[in-house]
Amino acid sequence: MAADATRDETLKSVRIAEAQSVLVSAGRDDTSILMVLTVRHLAPKVPISVVVRAEDNELLARQAGANNVINPVRFTGLLLAGSVKGAHIADYLADLASVGGRVQLVEREVTEAECGKSIKQLESGGTGLRVYRNGRAIGFWEDECQMLQPGDVVVEIVPTAPSEGG
Repeated sequence: MAADATRDETLKSVRIAEAQSVLVSAGRDDTSILMVLTVRHLAPKVPISVVVRAEDNELLARQAGANNVINPVRFTGLLLAGSVKGAHIADYLADLASVGGRVQLVEREVTEAECGKSIKQLESGGTGLRVYRNGRAIGFWEDECQMLQPGDVVVEIVPTAPSEGG
C-alpha cells in the first residue's frame, strides 16, 4: 500500500489497532516521530519501535510513545569503537545485530520453572546477560540475578535456529 502513514485514515485502513507491533523508519526524524504519535493515538497498547538519527530526537521519540528507539548512527559508532578493541568484538556485535547471524538476543519473561534459579540456569539453554526487575537493569554478575523472580524479564543470547539463517 502506498499511502501517508501519518494520517489516521491510512492507519485505520491497515487495522493498526490490531497490530502485534509497529516498526517506524521514515527516513526523516520529524516524520518518524509524527508517525509514532499517530500510531500511539490510534493504538495505545501496540509496541512501537522507531529509527531516529539525531540523538536529540531520541527523547522526543520516547515522549511521542515509542517503546524502543533505535539510533543507527550510535550503533555504527559502537561497532567502530568495538573494532579498535579487536576485530572479533566488532564481528560478534555485527553477528548479534544481523537477522542472519549465528546468535541472537532474546528478551522474555522468566518461566515459572526458572523462578528461584540463577540466571545461569535458564531453561532455554541460553546465556543470560541481564534481568529487568521493577524497571531496573541487573547484570548477570550481580547477586540479585542469582534468584530469578516472577515478573522478571531476562535478556539472553541464544543460537539462531538453522532455518533462521545459521
